[in-house]
Amino acid sequence: MTQVLIESLEAIIVDLPTIRPHKLAMHTMQKQTLVILRLRCSDGIEGLGEATTIGGLAYGNESPESIKANLDAHFAPLLIGQDASNINAAMQRLDKAIKGNTFARSAVETALLDAQGKRLGLAVSELLGGRVRDSLEVAWTLASGDTARDIEEAERMLDLRRHRIFKLKIGANPLEQDLKHVVAIKKALGERASVRVDVNQYWDESQAIRGCQVLGENGIDLIEQPISRINRSGQVRLNQRSPAPIMADESIESVEDAFSLAADGARQHLRPEDRQERRPARRAAHRADRRSCRHRPVRRDHARRRRRHPGLGPCLRHPEATDLAHRAVRTAAADRGDRHRGAGLPRLPTDGAERPGPRPEPGRGARQALPPPLIPASRGDIRCCST
Repeated sequence: MTQVLIESLEAIIVDLPTIRPHKLAMHTMQKQTLVILRLRCSDGIEGLGEATTIGGLAYGNESPESIKANLDAHFAPLLIGQDASNINAAMQRLDKAIKGNTFARSAVETALLDAQGKRLGLAVSELLGGRVRDSLEVAWTLASGDTARDIEEAERMLDLRRHRIFKLKIGANPLEQDLKHVVAIKKALGERASVRVDVNQYWDESQAIRGCQVLGENGIDLIEQPISRINRSGQVRLNQRSPAPIMADESIESVEDAFSLAADGARQHLRPEDRQERRPARRAAHRADRRSCRHRPVRRDHARRRRRHPGLGPCLRHPEATDLAHRAVRTAAADRGDRHRGAGLPRLPTDGAERPGPRPEPGRGARQALPPPLIPASRGDIRCCST
């Protein structure tokens, strides 16, 4: 069988006008800039990838211009002439030579998967093991900055039955002004819609404590990245005090970041972006599904039950991850003799007495105590997917 090689990469910057000015905490967008990657193979198949960021360098470490420049100057020489059908090898080659540049990596891996799916006559979801849902509810962002206009826009979307999940971009205005704006929109929409906010790191910790308290008490379902990504201890403290669930966004640039945040108890929900650090394609199925579900709604009644009984949130897309987290949480609960989280497990001693277990083998000494759990039982509501 003839080997299929990568022949060329072409990065194209495309500017799409927005339907209205899109006001973020750090920038007001008049257009959305995309980087489209065309990856051509020796068998004539072309794979398409995309790298999209917002606000130039006001949002993250990559801009559309830097993404294109690095794809042209650094990624293309490493990939041209490589086997187009071996996505693992191609991504590992990039991992060894290039640090960071997670948006650009995402574009390359997406293009390779697209080309491979076309080559085999399979949708990428089938290529990665099969889809787990046929439809997906997505959010509509309200970011005009004007309360009356945002309410009118949301009402129109509800009337058209297009959206019933709305995300408000806040953080650019004084705290009390932003809170008044959000609460007014929630009161106008009532129980017909789910409302959540995205602060893009623009509150300090004291503002976030006040803001999360007010928003949670007024029915806001989710608060996204309220404080700086580097204030990890503050994220833990905020998550412990907030009545509304907290979502990580800018804090996650890799798989390791996501698990570290969950283990520390810094977040109840994780939102891995397209900029998430790329790993070899053997993990692509897990990431692609998370990437496709960036705005899965949180049922209000479930969120309230979770706050009363902070158990383990299910991950329907990745049952193996849920099983792993369940075992870790239940093990931690059993270690503490917690009957609520350790239901069905034997109650283990908490006074330093030796734990029940098999007799030590001759010459191997006494059985060692269990190591501390990776996931604290006190923060059991851990999800590997954005919600």
